[in-house]
Amino acid sequence: MEPLLSLIGLLAVFLLVLAGAYFFTRWAGKNLGGGFAAGLGGRRLEVLDRAGLGKDQALLVVRAGERYLLLGSTPAGVTLLLELTREEGESWKLSGSSGGPEDRKPPDFLALMQRLREKSRRR
Repeated sequence: MEPLLSLIGLLAVFLLVLAGAYFFTRWAGKNLGGGFAAGLGGRRLEVLDRAGLGKDQALLVVRAGERYLLLGSTPAGVTLLLELTREEGESWKLSGSSGGPEDRKPPDFLALMQRLREKSRRR
């Protein structure tokens, strides 16, 4: 009789641990899911511009925290092509001024690509 009670007690503890883990992960998913990024100052990743190159292929200018990146996106994945300088990256941020739409245009993508090509030739 005693081994049967031990087995039932062990099974009860095991089920209690599983139920606790289940409810904790549900609670953590709802309450902690976006809390870490929001606590660090809001959105940390932003696509500043996108240029389609073909079917499922694009160039992206992305702000990740304080870094600005030129990324290539294909069905096979995303590739870092170049890290932009802070000045180049800042020129892509849309201005929050109260000016008209002409003040809100990002720089020409073709002009950026030409500057980056010249920069890579100098290396």
